[in-house]
Amino acid sequence: MGKDDVVYFYRKSWPVIVKLLHVDKTYCIHHGYYEKGIQTHVQSVLHMNEFIGRLLQLETHGNQALQVLDAGCGIGGTVIYLAKRYPNVKFQGITIVPDHITIAKNLAKEKQVTRNTDFILADFIHTGFSAGQFDAVYLIESASYAQKKQLLFHEMSRILKPGGILVIVDCFRTPVPLNQLLNRFYVWFCKAWGLPNLISLEECEDFLKTRGFQSIAFKDLTKNVIRTILRCDILGIPYVFSILFRRMRQGKHYKIDEDPAFLAVASFCSSIMGLQKGITYNAVIAQK
Repeated sequence: MGKDDVVYFYRKSWPVIVKLLHVDKTYCIHHGYYEKGIQTHVQSVLHMNEFIGRLLQLETHGNQALQVLDAGCGIGGTVIYLAKRYPNVKFQGITIVPDHITIAKNLAKEKQVTRNTDFILADFIHTGFSAGQFDAVYLIESASYAQKKQLLFHEMSRILKPGGILVIVDCFRTPVPLNQLLNRFYVWFCKAWGLPNLISLEECEDFLKTRGFQSIAFKDLTKNVIRTILRCDILGIPYVFSILFRRMRQGKHYKIDEDPAFLAVASFCSSIMGLQKGITYNAVIAQK
């Protein structure tokens, strides 16, 4: 997946992504975090934003003039949410999708947080930021899009100040070996969601240690996001029938990977086949 591939993926799949994740209500492209008292998908997504804020220790240091980066910010939902919550913190968001930058800037203006937010078209592998510029960096379901994960961790280490916090919330491969059929569904799943590959928590820890990160901690959130996964599965059922219909109508000319519904169908089929045992959802916290 190169830059152009990622941009094409989001442009092609955007209507389905909005439908599955309720992006039009939350402005976020990520799973929701369910705990006691959280009832709806919108509540869970906003609760995930709160959870990210806690991992970044903004509740403790939010009154300070911190510099925080969202690396892979989507349309800016989490940046905007946290910017309203912590007005003294300067938040920046970067993405390689031009459409997302335009939407994020418009939303920031609408939500009146332009004073402490900024959105820049940049690659999180080569950000162009100065060394030691940020007090904290977070990546929500974006690290998995990096083709070469070691370069991503190098750049995150470079732009963080000494003692800075790195937070990654994403999917990871488990040590559970997949049989031939499940491995095919895993490859299908990654292709549908535009992912080059997933790394394991062990690989993640090795990359972090190599780049000098310390106090590395992991938190398994799989149970907290399972309702988002089930929601996407249910909403994906109509897309299964639409793809079958188009396949029958177009015959050999039909290319499933060019169909916007591909990601919904891949998620549904992967769940039915039990791929979840090969993928886990975790928060990773480390200090430079």
